Amino acid sequence: MKYLLLVVIVLWSGLLYSQEKISVGFQGGINAPGLMVRSKNPVVDGYKTNLSAFYGLMAEEGLSKKWSLVEEINYANMTITKNGAQVIPRSAYNNLKLVNVSAYPRLYATFDSKIQTKYVEIPVMLKYAVYEDEQIKFYVNGGPFAGIMFYGNAATQGIGKVYSDAAHTKPIDPPINISFNQNQNLKDWFHPLNFGIKGGVGLTVKGEAGEFFANLSSSLGLVNIEESTGDGESKTKSLVLAVGYLFHLSK
Repeated sequence: MKYLLLVVIVLWSGLLYSQEKISVGFQGGINAPGLMVRSKNPVVDGYKTNLSAFYGLMAEEGLSKKWSLVEEINYANMTITKNGAQVIPRSAYNNLKLVNVSAYPRLYATFDSKIQTKYVEIPVMLKYAVYEDEQIKFYVNGGPFAGIMFYGNAATQGIGKVYSDAAHTKPIDPPINISFNQNQNLKDWFHPLNFGIKGGVGLTVKGEAGEFFANLSSSLGLVNIEESTGDGESKTKSLVLAVGYLFHLSK
């Protein structure tokens, strides 16, 4: 984490001393996160995503008339829920006190679960003005991002039997009822760092001290976020609609 923070400090300090057009601003909006909810990984397949708040700071450095470099520091919240019959993650076996079950490829039960993670995301993107006149500008942007997970929690509720098949017809031997009522810190489940790509399209409208903008962007993580390979492999994705304002510090 300290290396990522060092990179951010160097990049932003470089912007402040640049001789090109410099802008700084803020943005906020709605994040529609996803965890490959239609996935071949049965642990996460079928989860529903919840809309959440998105906001952050940004800086932009002009490279030419059409091109600029955009750097952001954003807060991103991902919340997904699933209720009813589902797979029990292998990472939860110890907490649920499931023993002598290593012979079963998967274990199933009926319970409610909610997974929430919070990231600081740092995209660095190139921005290209597709069309521009005296008042408005249409643009596209894209580039890599790094994400640092600073919070992760899984909450489950329910009491019932554990089965070895998805149809819940084969209880494990001996049959047991267990409680799924618990909260689990996900720092041991997920990788603390995430990397991926981000891109979007947007519109700016010139104001008194800068410009208003609206941006629709999508991001895709390239790193499998699970620490345990027994829980399958999943990558993050999101769709964000944001509005904000850029203040021009130089002409």
